[in-house]
Amino acid sequence: MKLRTKDLTQTKQWMSDSEREAIAEIIQVSFSNVSPEAYLQKYFTGADAFQRKLRLYFNGDKLVGYCLLTFSNEVGAIVIRASAGFYPEFRKGGNTFKFSLLESLKCWLFHPWRKIYYADTMLSPAMYRAIAKNTGIVWPHPHHSESNKLFERFNSSGEVSPEAGLRCLVPTGRISNYSESELAEFKESNKLEIQYYCRVNPNFNKGIAMFVIIPVNIKQFVATVFKKIFKKL
Repeated sequence: MKLRTKDLTQTKQWMSDSEREAIAEIIQVSFSNVSPEAYLQKYFTGADAFQRKLRLYFNGDKLVGYCLLTFSNEVGAIVIRASAGFYPEFRKGGNTFKFSLLESLKCWLFHPWRKIYYADTMLSPAMYRAIAKNTGIVWPHPHHSESNKLFERFNSSGEVSPEAGLRCLVPTGRISNYSESELAEFKESNKLEIQYYCRVNPNFNKGIAMFVIIPVNIKQFVATVFKKIFKKL
């Protein structure tokens, strides 16, 4: 299903009151143990980011999903974090990938001298798969090794996953509202990225998220393009 999109930038044009109310409804549907207003205040309007980019997804005139990217200066690097939510019938990880990749590329082009990382939590095996199957370099990953230094740097208060041997787990207090059938599908999936996510983070349905790090640099973009080409061959 093709969704109509609308892109907003916090320093130019931000969400209207009606869009904010619609996003709050999506947050309410998407997560348990979360106050939509507190969530909006923390992630959409907090003072910790120097820039925010927001893509809204519409089915007709109805707002059915969003993808938020925040850009902040942290421990000597620009860190990109993400939040996404959709009504259940519109949950497809690929919805957000192109937007996230494009905005990360723009950030790198405007700050080529800076270290830039996507570094954030993922509560959803589907979201991890959408990123891992399309991105050239991502950690943790069954075939991409990385030392624990970056995880200790960006997720110092997190927990170590015995499967990955990395400090890549985060108790969030948020729980994705997956049905029992959706949870069963994840556990029985034959998709390698979802199998790996479930091994690394078996308690994702109890509010534990996987902390994922993606370097944003020329090596990443070259590797991602080659991965895309290889998949089409």
